[in-house]
Amino acid sequence: MLPLSGVCRYHGAMRTSIRTRMIVAMNLLVAAVGAAVGWMSIEVAGRGIERRLVDQPLVNVAGLVSRLRLEATDELMKQFSEILDAQFAAGPGEGRSLAAASLPEPARAQLDRMLADGRIPSNTFLDRNSYPGRPPRIALDGHSYYARSTSIPDRPGLSGPWQRLFILVPEAQLASAKKDAAWTIAGLTLAAVLAATLVASTVSLTISRPVRRLADRMDHIARQSDSAAPVDAEPAAQHEPAGRHGPPGPSEMVRLRRSFDALLARLAEARAQLARSARLATLGQMAASVAHELRNPLSGIKMNARVLADALGPTGSSDRSLELIVREIDRMDLYLQELLQLASVSENASDSGGQDAAACARLEDLDLARLAESVLQLIEGRCRHQSISIERRLDAAVPAARGQSSQIRGVMLNLMLNAADAMPHGGVMTLRLSRSDGGVRFAVTDTGKGVKLPPDEDLFDPFVTTKAGGTGLGLYISRQAVDRLGGRISYDSSDSGATFWFELPAAGVTP
Repeated sequence: MLPLSGVCRYHGAMRTSIRTRMIVAMNLLVAAVGAAVGWMSIEVAGRGIERRLVDQPLVNVAGLVSRLRLEATDELMKQFSEILDAQFAAGPGEGRSLAAASLPEPARAQLDRMLADGRIPSNTFLDRNSYPGRPPRIALDGHSYYARSTSIPDRPGLSGPWQRLFILVPEAQLASAKKDAAWTIAGLTLAAVLAATLVASTVSLTISRPVRRLADRMDHIARQSDSAAPVDAEPAAQHEPAGRHGPPGPSEMVRLRRSFDALLARLAEARAQLARSARLATLGQMAASVAHELRNPLSGIKMNARVLADALGPTGSSDRSLELIVREIDRMDLYLQELLQLASVSENASDSGGQDAAACARLEDLDLARLAESVLQLIEGRCRHQSISIERRLDAAVPAARGQSSQIRGVMLNLMLNAADAMPHGGVMTLRLSRSDGGVRFAVTDTGKGVKLPPDEDLFDPFVTTKAGGTGLGLYISRQAVDRLGGRISYDSSDSGATFWFELPAAGVTP
């Protein structure tokens, strides 16, 4: 499972959220559209200013001259220049010299020579029926002008050579007007872009908010699943390849993917637990059936062996084999008790509550040293056969423990048999009894090779074993028994051997 720390590390990766991406994308779009519209507006406004300051005054003056039949004189050109803040000139349509002009003499002479040489651009002429585009610029006496010309309508009584009228607007004047219009348009465009940005951000937040809420909800569910996982379960994030941070994408989408992965992992774990529980329930039913069928004939054999031993006792011809038969039957009875315990732990939780209450009612004070000695009698023959020596470190000052003798005998037998299995070619088995915090600890140490188990497996889970041919149920049943008695069980391992131990509350101490 992915723990909260894994989620935080994951969010530390440099990824942008859907909200941020949408805000950035929409704002860039708004800015691009605003810049394009602003630029087009400035261009259109510039063309409008050119028409307003160049073309329209020229057309108006030409119409005024035609209607009033005015004479082309320098004085008239200067009057038009003062009124419209532009330079004017007039001349015959076919001629190449000016008849009148408001220009200073050097500039007038240069314009006259340009007319004579044919150097006036063709797009200077403004036809009433067509628009030739932007007016061209010409330089006269160090000054730049936008120039435009048009023909004068030929009317009877029109005096003077009125066939062509020129207007020349200083470039600085036109540039100043365009600049003022550009600043106005830029300010309005900026205000519109800011307003559109605010709207785009609001829309982005509105669109991304449900996705973020869903991602937050999935994170919350995943964290709840993590809190329900066992404490010693290793996070799934630790099994990811080094350097892997997940596929690129919006942080909400990646959070959803990781949360779904975590939930799927929890679902897979739950399914595995259900499968193990089903196997355990089936095995428990079989165990209960087999145990009940075997205990009856074993009880009969044990009873007849004791009767035979009692009958031979007075005659002085007692046979030690009868004692061995009774001892081995006791050992088999412990195994059958383990099978019955396996059947009991497979029952449902509602039944287990009553069983636990009944078990607590049957608690007794246990002398673990004496109990260990009685269990040793059952396996001493096997220990001699495997060249296993027994070391007893049973502290006599240790108080009695609180528990059930039948349950603890089974746990001790399982731990001792496991220690013997760990030393097939001989070794030392050490039994240690000592005090612990608020209780009594019993430990069995072997000199085998230690426990080698993958880090994601628990040796006390059902069907987990390190022995070839082992069922993986002995330690599981032992933990169930110790847990029901209010104790705990665990182990320590190294290359030089393993120590399995359990702790029980001391007599007089409430578990």
